[in-house]
Amino acid sequence: MTGVRSLRMTIESSLENVSLVGNALRGILENEPGPRQDIPLVELAVCEAVNNAIIHSYGRVGGHLVEVDVSLMDGRLAVVVSDMGRGFESFPDPLPAIPESDRPEAFPLGGWGLRIMGTVMETVAYASHSGRNRLTMTRRWEPPVANGTGLT
Repeated sequence: MTGVRSLRMTIESSLENVSLVGNALRGILENEPGPRQDIPLVELAVCEAVNNAIIHSYGRVGGHLVEVDVSLMDGRLAVVVSDMGRGFESFPDPLPAIPESDRPEAFPLGGWGLRIMGTVMETVAYASHSGRNRLTMTRRWEPPVANGTGLT
């Protein structure tokens, strides 16, 4: 792939609009060389980031904008979710992991969005500058390498 290929989506801060982002992202990734089996996971991670912007940054108040920038370049996928709402007081580093337990009572009630993002994406970073919050997620996005059997 040569050069950066990118798309910006802008939605109003309503949970009803999150599916628009998920559907668009899925459509993009289904038509790009990459690990097709991971498309639903990436869609989930991005939708969780958009949900977080609407719920936590804007307090579920409509009428605000959430921007989602999707970029593909040199076998990498980058997604940036931006808003102008309330930002993180402190962003966890490292991100919390998904608990390994067969006991449902061991699972936390909240905080799953960051856990999912950290598991699905290779990098998750947060920055806030001049009132704009930006959550940046990246991961490799290239066709699987053949394993010598003709199967990928």
